[in-house]
Amino acid sequence: MENFKLTVLGTRGSVPVEGKNFSIYGGATSCYKVQIGNEEIYLDAGSGIVSALPKPNSRITILLTHMHLDHLVGLPFFIALTQKDRPIDIYAAERVGLMPKEAIDRLISNPFWPCKIEDYPAKVSFHLLPKKFFIGEVEVETLEGSHPKGSTIYRLSYKGKSVVHATDFEHNPEACEALANFAKDCDLLLYDAQYTAAEYERYKGYGHSTPEEGIKIADKAAAKKLIFVHHAPLRTDKELAEMENTFGLGDKISFAKAGDEFFL
Repeated sequence: MENFKLTVLGTRGSVPVEGKNFSIYGGATSCYKVQIGNEEIYLDAGSGIVSALPKPNSRITILLTHMHLDHLVGLPFFIALTQKDRPIDIYAAERVGLMPKEAIDRLISNPFWPCKIEDYPAKVSFHLLPKKFFIGEVEVETLEGSHPKGSTIYRLSYKGKSVVHATDFEHNPEACEALANFAKDCDLLLYDAQYTAAEYERYKGYGHSTPEEGIKIADKAAAKKLIFVHHAPLRTDKELAEMENTFGLGDKISFAKAGDEFFL
């Protein structure tokens, strides 16, 4: 059986940050790389994807949760786009009446960027997101999340192991029930915990959640490991470490750090 490996490339929500106060948990925005044999699957293309170093002969797939800037801003700088004739498949749902390429073309084109995706040397193919499909032997299932204008939750499964990526998710009874069922018995649950419980009272409706709600969902889903992601942009390493001390539970619960690797 080939290794099922997830690497954290970008943990931050909303906007990239830098400096000594963000060196441990990371300042790059959302991007997670799943490697299984020859497959490299990127969950979102925030600024974290800039540091990715794809293997020369791997097959690259990018699964976008939605088109908000923090989840897309790294795409024009993804090194694989500069590699001549390299196949890259991008999957996303239709959002606000725009197909995936139409939405990306609004950002990656003049006057915001000097070229379009098709001007890169790589061969990029866009796909409207199915409910369920396969990337090689990896089964991909999707669930619509709770976020302004929508966001896709992904479950990637391979030979009995699975990871669920639930970023940009705001808790409510119906959405939490659906996510708990979707994530049932997963090995790794990545959950948006941008706000503290006190902060959330000020930011209801923004499309993000808290560690307390993530723990409830993970317990109901019987998830084996829970990783909190989409850290508030100005939350310092010290503050995140304090939160991790409060909510962390050995190997079962932690806050994502740039460079973390998980083997399932």
